[in-house]
Amino acid sequence: MRTSLGLGLIAALGVLLTQLPHTQAQAAASAAPAAPVTVAATDGATQYAILIGANVGGPGQPELRYAEDDARKMNEVLTELSGYRSSNIIRLNRPTPMQLIAAIDRIRDRIVADQINGNVSRVLFYYSGHAKASALNLGDNEFPLDDLRARLTALPSKLTVVVLDACQSGAFSRIKGATGAADFSINSKARLDATGIAVLASSTGSELSQESETLRSSYFTHHLLVGMRGAADSNRDGRVSVDEGYRYAYNQTLLATSQTAVGGQHVTLEVDLKGHGEIPLSYPQPATAKLELPGDLKGHAVIEHVRSHSVIAEIEKVRGAPIRLALAPGEYRVLLRDGNELRSCPLTAAKNAVATVDIDRCERLAIVDSARKGDAAPRFERPTSIMISVVTGSERDDAFIENLRNFAYTRDGITSGAGVSTGVIGMVTQRIHPHFSVGGSAEWHDSSFWRRPTELSPLTFEWSTAAISALAVADVTLGDDGIARQFRPYALVGAGLGLGRTTFFNAYDTESNELFAGYALTAGVGLNLDARRMNRITDGMTVTLGYRFNYAPIINNLIGDTHASGGGRFEFGLGYRF
Repeated sequence: MRTSLGLGLIAALGVLLTQLPHTQAQAAASAAPAAPVTVAATDGATQYAILIGANVGGPGQPELRYAEDDARKMNEVLTELSGYRSSNIIRLNRPTPMQLIAAIDRIRDRIVADQINGNVSRVLFYYSGHAKASALNLGDNEFPLDDLRARLTALPSKLTVVVLDACQSGAFSRIKGATGAADFSINSKARLDATGIAVLASSTGSELSQESETLRSSYFTHHLLVGMRGAADSNRDGRVSVDEGYRYAYNQTLLATSQTAVGGQHVTLEVDLKGHGEIPLSYPQPATAKLELPGDLKGHAVIEHVRSHSVIAEIEKVRGAPIRLALAPGEYRVLLRDGNELRSCPLTAAKNAVATVDIDRCERLAIVDSARKGDAAPRFERPTSIMISVVTGSERDDAFIENLRNFAYTRDGITSGAGVSTGVIGMVTQRIHPHFSVGGSAEWHDSSFWRRPTELSPLTFEWSTAAISALAVADVTLGDDGIARQFRPYALVGAGLGLGRTTFFNAYDTESNELFAGYALTAGVGLNLDARRMNRITDGMTVTLGYRFNYAPIINNLIGDTHASGGGRFEFGLGYRF
C-alpha cells in the first residue's frame, strides 16, 4: 500500500494551490464526486508533460514497488490516447531536485517559444513517489512544495493539470506520505495560487493511498488510466474529461480499497479554472484498437496483456451500457468472475477493429482457494519453474588425477589435465518472494575415459557422479518494461547427497565397479531469458545461460586420495514456468 500525499502531499499542495471557498474545499473530499469541471476550449494546444516516478524515498523510507512503473504507464496512455508527442514528454525516474528543476525549465522555454509563434500550450505534471507534508522526497533530498508551486504557476501555459500520487512502503501494502505534519489535504489549496490549474490527488489529507500487488500499480493511478482508456467516458462522446476521469477513479478506487485492511480511499479534485468547455484527458474514440465488454455482461473483469503479462484494467461490470476500452493492437485475455463462475476469454485486438467479449466462447476455469482464512501468504505470477540443462567443463585436477597419470594412465594419449566432463541437470523451484525461490535438483556427470596400454587389452578407468540437492535461487529483472523485462540475472547455491560410481576393465576385459557416497555442493550465476513474454507460442518458456561450480569429494582410491568431482561448468537450459 501507499500513504498519500494524504498525510503529506495533499495537504501541503493543499497549501500549494490557491484558496478556494471553504464549501468548495469540503465538496472535493465528500462522498460524492464534484460537479463537472469547465475551462476554455484547448483544442489545437501544444501539449507537454512532466512525469515523475520515484520508488526510493529519503532515509528510513521503505522502497516502493510500482511508482516508477506507474509513470511509465501514464506515458503510454498519453502518447497512445491523449495526443501527446513523445518529444513533448519528459519522464524521470528517481530524479534529483536539480533534474526536476531542469525539466520544468525545459518545458517553460518551449512554451515561451510557442507563445512567440502565436500558439497556446497546456501542461500535465504527474508525480508518484514519497512525500512529506511540505515537500516531495526525491531520494535523499527534498523538493519544497512552495518551490514546486512557484515553478508550475510561473509556466505561461493556458492550462496546467497536476496529478499527485505520493507514497511510502509498508510490509504487505505500501503507505504514502506517512509524515503527517500539517493538514496536507489538497482541498485547502492555500499555497498554489494560479489561474487555469486543476489538481487531481490520490486521497484526502487524513487517508492512506494504497498500492496493489495484484494490479502491480497504485489503485488510484491504475483506475485513472483505465478511465482514460475509455471506461470513464460516461457520455459516450469519444473522449474522457478531467471530470469524467475523476469520477471514475473516485468510485473505482473507493470500491477497491474498501476491501483492504487500510480502508477506503477517496480521490480528490480541486480546480481554479476560468471559461467553459471540459478539460480533455484522453481521446479513446480514435484509438486504433478497442476491446468491448458488452452490455449484458456482468462480473469482475480483469484484462491482461498476454505478451507482457501485465494487468491493463480491472473493472466491476454491471448489466446495462457496454464498456469500450482503447488499447494497443495485440493479444489480450479477459478473466471474468461472476459469483462462483470464472471464465477466461482470449481476444485479439486488431487495428481499426473492436474485439468484443463473447461469453459463450470463454473457457471455464476452476476457482483456486489460494489461502486459508487468516493466511497472508503472497501470490506470485507463475511461481513454479522446471528446467532441464546440459553442462560441460574441465574436471578438477587433484591428487587423485595425478596418481592416475603416475600409473601411466592417459586420456586418449593426453598426459596433462583432468579432462572434460559433461552432465545433465534437472531442477524444480518454487517462488516464495518476488526475488527468491527454493527447490531441488538432480544431476548426473560423466568423466573422460582413462587408459593404460598393456600387452593384452588396455586397462580402462572411468567414473560418474550424481547428486540430489536442495537449492536456493535469487534473481532480479534488468528493467520494468521493454526487452529488459525479459532478462533475469540469477545466483544459486545448493547442497545435498552425492553418489559416485567407478568402472574398471582389466587386461582381460573383466569389469569391476565401486560405489561411493558423500556430500555435494553447487553454486552458479547466469541469466534467464523469459521467452514467454515474446509471443503466445513461447508462453511459459525460459532459456538459461549460466556458469556453475560443482564440488563433490566422493571417489576414493586405495592410497587415500579423494577426487572432488566437479569444477567449472558452462550451462545451457530450457525451462517452463506455470
